[in-house]
Amino acid sequence: MLQTDAPQASYDRQRVDLNPVNPDPGLVEILAVIGRRWIVVLGTIVVCLALAGVFLLVATPRYSAETLIMIEPKNANIVSIEEVVSGLSGDEETIQSEVYVLTSRALAGRVIRSLQLYEDSEFNPDGLAIDPNVPAELSREFGAVVDQFLERLQVVPKESSRVIAASFSSESAEKAAQIINALTDEYILSRLESKFASTQKANDWLGIRIAELRENVQSIETEVEATRERLGLLGGEGIPLTSRELIELNTQLVMARSERAEAEARLAQIEELSPESDNNESLNEVLDSPLIQRLREQDSEVERRVAELSSEYGDLHPKLIQLRAEAKDLDARIADEIGRIVAGLKSRVEIVRARERSLQKSLDGMKKEVAVANQNEIELRALQREAEASRNLLATMMSRQKETISQEDTDYQQADVRVISPADIPLQPSYPRTGIVLGLVLVTAMILAMVIILVLELLDDGFRSGDEMEKATGVPSIGFIPYVRMLEGYESLVDFLIDKPNAAFGESIRTLSWSIGLAFPAPAPRSLLVTSSVPGEGKTTVATCLATSQSLAGRRTVLVDADTRQSACHKLLGKLRSPGLVDVLTGGATLDDALYQSDSSGLWLLPAGSPSVNSPNLLESDKMRELVSELGERFDFVVIDSPPILATTDARILCQMTDATVAVAQWGKTRRAVVRNTLDQLRGARAKLAGCLLTQVDVKKHAQYGYGDSGAYTGDLEKYYAG
Repeated sequence: MLQTDAPQASYDRQRVDLNPVNPDPGLVEILAVIGRRWIVVLGTIVVCLALAGVFLLVATPRYSAETLIMIEPKNANIVSIEEVVSGLSGDEETIQSEVYVLTSRALAGRVIRSLQLYEDSEFNPDGLAIDPNVPAELSREFGAVVDQFLERLQVVPKESSRVIAASFSSESAEKAAQIINALTDEYILSRLESKFASTQKANDWLGIRIAELRENVQSIETEVEATRERLGLLGGEGIPLTSRELIELNTQLVMARSERAEAEARLAQIEELSPESDNNESLNEVLDSPLIQRLREQDSEVERRVAELSSEYGDLHPKLIQLRAEAKDLDARIADEIGRIVAGLKSRVEIVRARERSLQKSLDGMKKEVAVANQNEIELRALQREAEASRNLLATMMSRQKETISQEDTDYQQADVRVISPADIPLQPSYPRTGIVLGLVLVTAMILAMVIILVLELLDDGFRSGDEMEKATGVPSIGFIPYVRMLEGYESLVDFLIDKPNAAFGESIRTLSWSIGLAFPAPAPRSLLVTSSVPGEGKTTVATCLATSQSLAGRRTVLVDADTRQSACHKLLGKLRSPGLVDVLTGGATLDDALYQSDSSGLWLLPAGSPSVNSPNLLESDKMRELVSELGERFDFVVIDSPPILATTDARILCQMTDATVAVAQWGKTRRAVVRNTLDQLRGARAKLAGCLLTQVDVKKHAQYGYGDSGAYTGDLEKYYAG
């Protein structure tokens, strides 16, 4: 009857290799999980929507009024000092800065004071007495009102524009519009006041600075004149006297040199000429004396008359002689005049030379004075530059003061911001928004449901399918037993099996018997041990019903109740517990005395017998082996119901005496680690495992898992079963 372990072990390894565990769930599995957990999904959604409904009912509605403000950049009118009063630039940093201004506590305090919101129960729910004149930073109560105000204020710049959207939420629609409009008014007013204060501050600073500069300019100019006088650098038109005298002397020296050169040239030219020279015309050009010119005219007239008379009279004619005498006299007079002129030119040359030497001497002396004056002028020029810089700065400051004064009349009227859309009274509440709230709650509920389902699936450590158990343990699945609720008129499932053999329960028992036969090569096992990991998994019911089914099939079958501590087989068959197995093993009764036969099914029963605390020793004894062998000879099929593996060692002892062992696990309840531990212990005891069996399977829930064996005994297959 006993068979080797090799074929079964080889079969187990083959099943493990062909069925690797796939940890990645597919879409079908995900949908199947959601389908079987639909109650969780629906319950989560209903609860969340109910909570949302309660929130919507009890929540106080709020209304939001919105206004749009545009930043209008202005060009500055003053180059540097005017930055305190220039317009906004309109860049991103400026717009963000204005957002911070709009949400500042100072601006909020101004609005609260102007509208007396500190007396409003919405902002002062405790009704505290608040002095509005005390700054917010010094009054905790007023600061709390400001906090309430800022919580309801929202300021957001519009993308890619210079527009800022400011909105305020309140329990009253009219109050929301009033507050946000008051906020924009106070904001614009604060901008104007800031620019005016900056302008006034700039004007005050410029006035003080101009007065200081005026005193400084006057002091420096006085010092310049005193230094000029002390150093002897007096002059007009910006030229010192020494320099001007030097220029005049130099000019006179140049003129004297020119005059001397001209006189020397005329003298040299005259000295080279004489009255007998043929170059009288050159002499006339050099000598411009009117006397010489008249003498030359007279001489020419005499020569003309001599030439006329020479043709009429002879050379000795008295008239000719007289005329020639006159000519000589004229020549003498011309020569005398020339000599006088030459002497005059020589005298003039000497005078000019003397004057030139005098001017040169004066110029050399003046140059020394100018050199000294130039050294003194360095100090003067430094003072002059300082005075000029002070005068320029004073002129600039006075110009800026005029421009800032003009700013008071122009820019003070322009705040560089403009309200392009004042806030209207809202018609619908902005909080809570029923549609959005319900939509968000629905989405959140679905996400929460998915999380709950995921947690439940992760916490679901039991096996839900034979395929799943086979992949996780490497032990073949030999089917499952559907859960059957007790029906009226039946004391046990054994009675139900006998009365309804073609029901789904009976079919599952027959399938189990057939699967056990296929698990081993011929010959089929004639003795079978049914065990489980922990109590309550249905092993006793399976063993009893399997034995009953075999008996109904015409096989001479005996059921041995080896669970001596918690025996139950006799209850299912309506028999007595003793005498039984323990009595036979201890010699208190014979085997024939301890066997009972069921009248309804013909099944033989060997009950547990008298209680015993020494059952492991009894079961491990040779007498127990002889008893099993004897039962195998007297019956066609022997079924032994043993205690749970984790409770006692009885099952590990008995599995060595049977041809096959079936491990029972409760569907969806017995933990996977427990099942694997049970199978490891059976393998360690050299049990010949026929496979694992799932019991108490809820076939309707099982059909929702999408495994290969899902849907068995339910749905369209139910018509194949009766009862």
